[in-house]
Amino acid sequence: PLLPADLAANLATYSEHLLPILLVLGLATRSAAAGLLFMTLVIQVFVEPGGWPVHLLWAGPLAYLIARGPGAVSLDRVLKID
Repeated sequence: PLLPADLAANLATYSEHLLPILLVLGLATRSAAAGLLFMTLVIQVFVEPGGWPVHLLWAGPLAYLIARGPGAVSLDRVLKID
């Protein structure tokens, strides 16, 4: 494995809680969406290979956010980050 199991579990737990909060706030939108998309791909490949219908539902909006960025009402736009 690339990372020890306890470290990987802690990183995944913190990411699952922090990244959606960033998306709701519209802060670091593209980075947060990319992190969640990567997590979705890892889960699809290594944890639940048969879960592709649900994972596609998650991947679609995340790919859109990565490509298009945050909306007009977001902290990224207020802070002129994006």
